[in-house]
Amino acid sequence: MVDPQPCHPWQLLWQRLDGLDAYARTLRRLSQEEPLLQARPDYPRSTAPRRSYAAELRETLEGIRRGIDDVGHLLPEALPGSEPPTGGLAEEAPAAIAQRLGALAKLADTLLVEAFEPLPPLPKHAPPYVLESPRRDLAGSKAVFLSYGLEEVAAAIRNALLSRTNVGAASA
Repeated sequence: MVDPQPCHPWQLLWQRLDGLDAYARTLRRLSQEEPLLQARPDYPRSTAPRRSYAAELRETLEGIRRGIDDVGHLLPEALPGSEPPTGGLAEEAPAAIAQRLGALAKLADTLLVEAFEPLPPLPKHAPPYVLESPRRDLAGSKAVFLSYGLEEVAAAIRNALLSRTNVGAASA
């Protein structure tokens, strides 16, 4: 049986949040597990055919960016007003959520560039175990931060939607 198409903005928003959660899990896997599976001089590439790591990472980051835009467009329709729902937290206010989405969008844009840039050269005196300059944040760390941020903002939006629904049901 096919589910009917969602007709309310909050239903579309909920679906987009599910998509963002899936992208967040994929991004965390790509930034924590996949680098360990990539070929290194001391560990040859596995014999199993694999999808291109860079292509999957780029597709995930672009999907996150589209998802953040979609959620940003649906948010004012699904959560009108600027105050948090009754009994809700200040971080569940639409203005606070929009601000967090903006910061996550900037981080995703930064990652879309930095994740594919070559690493800067290390100084000659750097020990062999140092992979990146200490003054430069690792793109993998930023990716993990982005994935957790996406999950947190999705939870805040869901809580706000449920709070509004519960307040509306209680007053009816």
